[in-house]
Amino acid sequence: MDVSHSHGKGARAGHVVFEHGAFAPDQYRAYSLPELSGRIDDCAALSAWVSRRLDLGQPWPDLLLIDGGRAQLSAVQKALAKTHQAGKWRLLSLAKTPDETGRPERRAGALSDRVFLPGRKNPLPLRPGGLELLFLQGLRDKAHEFVIGRQRRTRKREMLAGGLLNLPGIGPKTARLLWDRFASVSAMREATPKELAALSGLGRKRAEKIFKALRELQG
Repeated sequence: MDVSHSHGKGARAGHVVFEHGAFAPDQYRAYSLPELSGRIDDCAALSAWVSRRLDLGQPWPDLLLIDGGRAQLSAVQKALAKTHQAGKWRLLSLAKTPDETGRPERRAGALSDRVFLPGRKNPLPLRPGGLELLFLQGLRDKAHEFVIGRQRRTRKREMLAGGLLNLPGIGPKTARLLWDRFASVSAMREATPKELAALSGLGRKRAEKIFKALRELQG
């Protein structure tokens, strides 16, 4: 599992699932964390995620991999203990190795990430580039890709929806119709008046008005 935000805004947390030798996209889940608005606090986000994951219910993970180091691992442990679920899941965290400046190594191809377990101060001595570590890195990268993708998509929709709602003839219901049909502002701007008029409740004259407004919108 992983968390993502944009300078404290639009925080989301979520998880991917790997079982029977393959990823299971139908079991992926992402959660918005509006209670963390304006805060840059990964540990608080992890704690909030634990609450939502417990509410989701079974099946429980055989092993939960957390993107982060000892602090993130501890945050999940404490959140489980707070809800009287200590030890409910087997936990480990995967942290990027510090580079020469002491900051997390983020170069593509970095092989020597550190794996932490509860109750153990030092990371596991997994061989850099070994199959075990590569497997865990693959899980971590998939979770990161999923959660940050959801966070960015939500942020973009919020930004662009705000722009849509400022256009004449577009209210919340029409904005939702447009998003559901076209999925992006660029696709909306390329739609013909006839395609817009086909949306439920718009009609020809209103569609033409929206068409002109969309053409003037920077997307």
